[in-house]
This record gives sequence, C-alpha cells and structure tokens, in this order.
Amino acid sequence: MARTIVAALSGLALVALAGLARAEQVQTVEGKAADGARYYEDSLVIQAPAATLWAAFTDTAAFKRWSAPVSSVDFRLGGSVEASYDPKGRLGDPQNIKNAFIAYLPGRLLVFRNTQAPQALPGHEVYGQTVKVVQFEPLGPDATRVTVSGVGFADGPAFDQLYRFFVAGDGQLLIALRAAFEPKH
Repeated sequence: MARTIVAALSGLALVALAGLARAEQVQTVEGKAADGARYYEDSLVIQAPAATLWAAFTDTAAFKRWSAPVSSVDFRLGGSVEASYDPKGRLGDPQNIKNAFIAYLPGRLLVFRNTQAPQALPGHEVYGQTVKVVQFEPLGPDATRVTVSGVGFADGPAFDQLYRFFVAGDGQLLIALRAAFEPKH
C-alpha cells in the first residue's frame, strides 16, 4: 500500500513538474482592504495577445470557446454576461449566472457586478455585494498577464463560502482561458 501511494505521488510530481515547465502557474494574493473587506487577486501570464484575451470576455463566440457553452455577452456599460455551464441550459433561466458591466477601459480593464446567481453557488445571496475586476497587462505582442480580482467580501458565513469558492475558482478560470487561447506546441 505504501509503495502504491509513493508511486502515485511520484507520478503526480512528474506531472506537476511538466506543468511548471510548460507555463507559469496562477499567482494568488489575498488581503484586507482599508474598509475591512477581504479581496483576492489571481493572475496568470498567458501566451496570447491582450486583444485576443480581451475578446474572450467581451465577445459571445470567444466567451463560449473557453467558458460556458450557453452564454451571451452584451458588452457595453449596463450590458451583461449571462451564462449556463449546463450544455442543456438556455438563456433566460433564473439559475443562470448574470453579471453586469459597470466599468471598463478598452483592452485593459473590465469591472462587473453580479445581478443573478444560481442557488447552487455557495454564498449566492451576497454575490451581488461584491465586485469582480479583470485586468489585461500586455507583456509583449504575444504575452499577457491576466488578473482576476474579487473585492468587497465582508464577514459572515455566506461571504466566507463565496470567497473560498472564487479564490480557487478564478484560478481555474484563468487556466481554462490559457488552455483555450494559448498556442499548442
């Protein structure tokens, strides 16, 4: 039994080392703002142009390529992103996630707030009290640091659940973005 566990861990270590050699891993920063609310920042360097990654958040076809199979992006101030991660889902379902764009700087920054969350999302009842920020930092013609941050997580069980969900989940979101848009070698 012990040898099996060691062999499995050795195999996992090799897989992990191969992944590290392929690309930088998600970097996470967590903290408290001056108002006492928690925030996090997940960032990852992706070998793709900033304009391509910007479109991944602002264009319906590009968004579907890496995120939700059922989705619609109405990119404008006051517009929204609606998504169902269920391939059998449909737009307009009350269990879809919907986020409204509240600010942007073209090609560099997106800010949105949740307006509808599925009941299955841990802490769904307080999601609309937080804000999500996505930053695009060009590092060259074919490399971009993408940072996804969540701000406004107050104290309390619902905020705790939501915070834990997104600290881990947004890192996975960045990995999915990289997998969809980084050239395969």
